[in-house]
Amino acid sequence: MVYHPRDGARRVVAAAFALLCAGAVALVWWFFVTTPTGQRIDQLALEGSALGQSTLYGRAHQLLGIVSEAFLVVVVAVAGLFAALRRQWVHVVAIALVVGGANITTQVLKEYVFSRPDLGVTWSMANSLPSGHTTAAVSALAAGLLAVAPRWRWLVAGTGAIYAAATGVATMVVSWHRPGDVVAAVLVVGAWLLCALALLRREDVATNGGRMPSWARGADVATRALLGLTMAVAALVSFLALLTTRGAIGAEPPERFDLPVAYIGAIAAIIAITCLTTLLALVLSAPRSDPRRAGATR
Repeated sequence: MVYHPRDGARRVVAAAFALLCAGAVALVWWFFVTTPTGQRIDQLALEGSALGQSTLYGRAHQLLGIVSEAFLVVVVAVAGLFAALRRQWVHVVAIALVVGGANITTQVLKEYVFSRPDLGVTWSMANSLPSGHTTAAVSALAAGLLAVAPRWRWLVAGTGAIYAAATGVATMVVSWHRPGDVVAAVLVVGAWLLCALALLRREDVATNGGRMPSWARGADVATRALLGLTMAVAALVSFLALLTTRGAIGAEPPERFDLPVAYIGAIAAIIAITCLTTLLALVLSAPRSDPRRAGATR
């Protein structure tokens, strides 16, 4: 058996980020749901999403139609099968716990924990945070990362992040959710996935002795760089959009220019948080670059 001292640090980092994600869910709810400013920002972006609704509604509805209880069962079954074929039995359990735990958490928070006060900002008083459809989509990404071999995680991370972010944006297009709902959903899954990575040992996370072929290492590095760059650009766009529309927050009615800017900023925020969560999972589940130097035999 090989003991790897640095694995303890990896698990601590994963646990710390899991706690940060959990705390961020509460923070997102507090700001976007219980404060007038947060409700106005959310509502402005939601109203902006209606500008392109006639063109995107049909496709957005089709994308959201994929998500159902049966979809989650298929995700767990297929991901569990991939993990079982690799004889990663602990991953089979982790997949079920992450997918089930994240989706149950979202429903419990939305129905029984979080509430939406009437602050005179929006007409709908029903709490919709976190987004159930987004939770399902991001949990599918999490299941894929836990299911496949390290050499293929870059592919799952890239395609899964696109699908998850697109699903989150689609819920806005059809006016089912505000951007805060989507961001909270991503964070819920992030908390569960990072918690699982904190509990899994390095040898459970990175199989095959931690070795990957050169092409897979190159693809993994490129995917990380792309996720990081996309996250940074999206975060900047979201921040600039917030600065641009800050005068419209509370204005009645807002200028027409403010609506698409707020919508673009919301989309950018969703992309940024999705890329950040995916990047963290990819980094914290990565094999060591040189297993011969990583530890001493015990």
